[in-house]
Order: sequence, then structure tokens, then C-alpha cells
Amino acid sequence: MKKFRIPTSVKIAFRNVFRNRRRTLLTLSSIVLGSAAIIDFDGYRNFADWGLREMYIRSQLGHLQIYKKGYRASKGMNPFAYLIANSEDIKKTIADTLGDRLKVVTARLELNGLITKGGQSYNFIATGIEVEAEQRMSMLDDGRSSALKVRRGQALTGQEVGSVLLGNELCDALGVAEGDLLSLMGASAIGALNATDLVWKGCFSTVSKEYDKVAAIMPLADAKRFSATEDVLKLVVMLKDTDMTAKARQDLEAAFAAKGYDLEMVSWHELADYYKQVMVFLGGMFMVIATIIVFVVVFSIVNTLTMSVFERVQEIGTIRAMGAEGGSIVKLFVIEGIMLGLIGGAIGMLFGGAVGVIVNHAKILLPPPPGSSEGFLLQLRLYPSSFAIGFMIALVSSFVASIYPAMKAAKLRVVDALRHV
Repeated sequence: MKKFRIPTSVKIAFRNVFRNRRRTLLTLSSIVLGSAAIIDFDGYRNFADWGLREMYIRSQLGHLQIYKKGYRASKGMNPFAYLIANSEDIKKTIADTLGDRLKVVTARLELNGLITKGGQSYNFIATGIEVEAEQRMSMLDDGRSSALKVRRGQALTGQEVGSVLLGNELCDALGVAEGDLLSLMGASAIGALNATDLVWKGCFSTVSKEYDKVAAIMPLADAKRFSATEDVLKLVVMLKDTDMTAKARQDLEAAFAAKGYDLEMVSWHELADYYKQVMVFLGGMFMVIATIIVFVVVFSIVNTLTMSVFERVQEIGTIRAMGAEGGSIVKLFVIEGIMLGLIGGAIGMLFGGAVGVIVNHAKILLPPPPGSSEGFLLQLRLYPSSFAIGFMIALVSSFVASIYPAMKAAKLRVVDALRHV
């Protein structure tokens, strides 16, 4: 078995890299900081993706929403024309089809109108919910917190009827207090004007400030009584993992077709417009930051290797005089650049990971982003892909940066190089 030997060119490159240690350390610092910055910003982007996605799914959207066919095309202009009558049968089909992938399936009925207290009236959009099922859906991974945050008062419980929760902004507008009776007026399913009185129970907030200005939540029994119907508008499916959504949708569509159900289905991603806008913005910001970092790293390495060329002109001339071709010189400097990228990228991964651990334990609370009523705890979700991106950017930038100094060194004339002082 042959003993592995490090190529001579690699040994020479390693010695040359650390010939001027101060300059090399400064160059490595820029690579390390650049690589770590990319890793940690990607960790923040991953956290924003996961956090915003899960909050929308658990507080409002679920993973899949099921309507009577034609409702989406109507854009919700006449919701009572698209009510689902056989919701319990459909629920059973969903449970049988998804099995242990299903966390919960719940029915909802939506209505709108005017809500009044003490002579003040505001528009509202209310959702009638199955309280216990919705509580399971909104529960976060810790088993204690909920994506639907009750800011004042109390949450709805069990089979409770006659109570209503209002969005935080709507609560402030009405000036509600404990025990207040609120009057709700709107059209019923048969087209008649209907009204009901409900007791204010609490105020909640979601990730959307605009939604909180008009939102109300009531038990499904009250919503049915208000709307004069026993049917529901939609079924919301919550899975145990968001990654299961696409396959679950395919399976449900096949099951519904086999049963002859006249239904249509939409995933959370099609409904989460704000989420998609935020992720496009963060993706663009990541590209800008990565581009700036690449330029900084490239210019730093170009400067280091160019200075190295000037310092080693006679050395290069001697090597060429001994018969080395220009390609050998190019190879030598490219290896030096790659070596800087390898060392800087490796240290950058360690540094970026350390910063991530520190940030995740620092409990830094960020203010609400534009359009949101919720601040959030800063966390970095560092996946293997985050470290791979940071390392590859350091390595590729170093390789690209080494090409110009290498070509410059290879083009030196042997006679001029030997006479250089």
C-alpha cells in the first residue's frame, strides 16, 4: 500500500501563505467574517421562514382548506351559496385517508357585518370555530403556548357558547371591558338581517395587524345560530408536519374523487401572501449581502496575492529560469488562494456556529415587522445547508480572486524578474 504524500506544490503554497503572517491573518479575518455573516443571515432567513409559516398555519390557515367547488372562483362574494352540508362525513374520510399524518380537522363558518358597543359600530369578519379542535391546531411545539395569543381576558373553552373573542386592534377601537355585551348584526344564510348579543371574552392577536382590526372568533354553535344554518363554510386540515402537505393533498383529492365529493382544496402556501412577500424580500436581501461579502473577500485576496507576487518577483524568475512553465506558476498561486478559502471557510463555519449559539441563548426580542402586531424572539436556525453555503462562498471567492494575481505572476519575463530589486 502506497503511503500518501502531500504534493510539493501544496507544501510550497502553504509556506507562502504564511510567509507574511500579519497580512494573511487580515485576509483570513475578512474571509471568516464574511463566511460567518452569510451563515448566520441564512440562519435568520430560515428562522423567519419557519416562524412566519408556522404562525400563519397554526393561527389561521391550517395546512389545507377544503371548500365546496366554485367558492374560490367566486372570491368569497356569496359564501352562503357554497356551504358544506355533509361535513361530518368528509371529516371521517379525511381521518381515514390521512391516518397518523393528521393532527386535527376542524370545521369553520365565516360571517361578517357590524359589531356595536355603546353607540360605536365597526365592521367585523367573524369565524365560528370548534373550540377544542382549534386549540389543538394552534398549539405550538412546546405543548403550552398557542399561535393565537390572548392579550386580555380569557380564551374560549370547551363547548362554551354566547362569548366572542376580538382582534386586539378591534378591542382597542371598541374600548371593551370585562362583562361587556356586544351586538352583532349581519345577513343570515337565507338573506334576512339577523342580530345576536355575545359577551366579550378576550382580545387576541395574530401575525397580521390588519386582520386584528376586523377579526372576531366565536363558538361554531353561535355562528350557526347567527347565520341560521347547520352547514359550514370550510374544513381546515392540520397535519403533524408541514412537509407532508403536498402528499396529503394528493391523497385527499383521490379520496374525494372516489367518494364523488363536489369539493376543492387549497394549501396554506396559496393563501399566505404576506408570508411569500416577506420571504421574497429576505431572499433578495440575502443575495445583496452575499454579493457585497463576495466582493470584499475577492478584493482582499486579490490584494494579498498581488502583494505576494511583487515580493516574490526574483523567486518567480528563478523558478522560471530553472524550466518551470507559466502554468506551474499559475497553479502555485491558485493553490494559495484555495488554501486561504479552505482555512477561512472552515474557521468561518465554527465562528458562525458559535455566534448562532450565543444569539439563540441571548433571548433578543425584536419589534414587530411592518404590518404585524407581534414582536418575536430572535433565533437562528442553522441547517447544514447554511454552513455549506458559507463555506462554498469562501472557497469559490478565494479561487476566483487568485486567478488575476496568478496570471500576473505567470506573465513576468524571466530576465526582468531576475534583475528585479
